Amino acid sequence: MLNSKTYNAPHHFENLFKILSSARFLNKEGLGGELPFFIHSFPVCHQLIVEKQLQSLIKRLENEGVDVLEIHLYKLSLDILNQENLLGQILNQEVKLPKQRLLRVLSGPLNIDNVVIPEIHKRLAEKPAKMIFLTGIGAAFPIIRSHTILNNLQTLVGDLPLVMFFPGTYNNQSLTLFDRLKDDNYYRAHNLNEYKI
Repeated sequence: MLNSKTYNAPHHFENLFKILSSARFLNKEGLGGELPFFIHSFPVCHQLIVEKQLQSLIKRLENEGVDVLEIHLYKLSLDILNQENLLGQILNQEVKLPKQRLLRVLSGPLNIDNVVIPEIHKRLAEKPAKMIFLTGIGAAFPIIRSHTILNNLQTLVGDLPLVMFFPGTYNNQSLTLFDRLKDDNYYRAHNLNEYKI
């Protein structure tokens, strides 16, 4: 199991580059008929270096002809609120409202089924890609939860590989965000920390 002492971001991202650019991965071989959903979990204390490594990984993959669509959930949320001219109002209300009430207020303009998933689908149509990176998981929590995105993306991304970068632990069945908040949902995603080419 990865922890803050055993996680070496440059080493892990070099390995990720080898995996994600490999013919086996791109051809979705060895998945046993399961969806090409993958999770790379990392200790949350490495968030800043992971973000830098992510941008470098995307550039390296694109240099190899592997176009990546990055969906940063927090930035996506801000974009949606901006498009609806709601961001200023939400920021004003954030100071005044209790957190639970603010979450209820945001659940309308950031509704997963009616707003967020269609926006992801629109971005995918605008930028054809060979894989999708789902990032910003921790920053978007609890407004957008990763399991609701994964469950809803199954029908939209088709057979495109989707890689979620998750700040916490993935034990091949469940996710623990920030190594504190255990999610009881079962995930049928492949663990990239254990993936072999």
